[in-house]
Amino acid sequence: MGRSPRISNADLVAAATRVAARLGPARATVELIAREAIVPVGSVYHRFPSRAALMAEAWIDAAGRFGADVIARLDAAKTLEDVLEAALVTSRFARADPSAGVVLFANRREDFLADAPGPSKARAAALTSALQGSIAAAARRLLPGNRRGRELIAVAILGIPYGAVRIFLPQAVPPPELDSVILAAARGALA
Repeated sequence: MGRSPRISNADLVAAATRVAARLGPARATVELIAREAIVPVGSVYHRFPSRAALMAEAWIDAAGRFGADVIARLDAAKTLEDVLEAALVTSRFARADPSAGVVLFANRREDFLADAPGPSKARAAALTSALQGSIAAAARRLLPGNRRGRELIAVAILGIPYGAVRIFLPQAVPPPELDSVILAAARGALA
């Protein structure tokens, strides 16, 4: 019977996320990630075939959690006012998990996925597609007949919050007071 693992894949992804947030994805080496996770470098390579695979997982993990929250709010929205709850996901996500917020909102997606293995790129594309599908469905349901409905919702729940949060990251966590600004701008975009 083998010994139980001391660290999980999720622990290594979390360590990679913290290092990438602190130093930037290009400087997040396997050695630094292993040091952050307090494991030997070999333990990282035992679980992930390459640095590129681990960096892709850091982005996919953050994007998956963020996207799931946005999609849940959009899918439950019965009015445009309900859609505004989705506009607050970006700032709340960045406050709840600052490292993941930096990974998603202060870096380019390609900084994490450019050299990723094919299956990782496919998973990332599926996350993006699911979010786009949810935006399109909300636009059909809540802005019927508006040819630009999908764009309006995307600007309100993604564009405006991203721009507002991006001003603070990576140096600071977006303050809670920013939420009222995001809501006002998103409401204006949907009006």
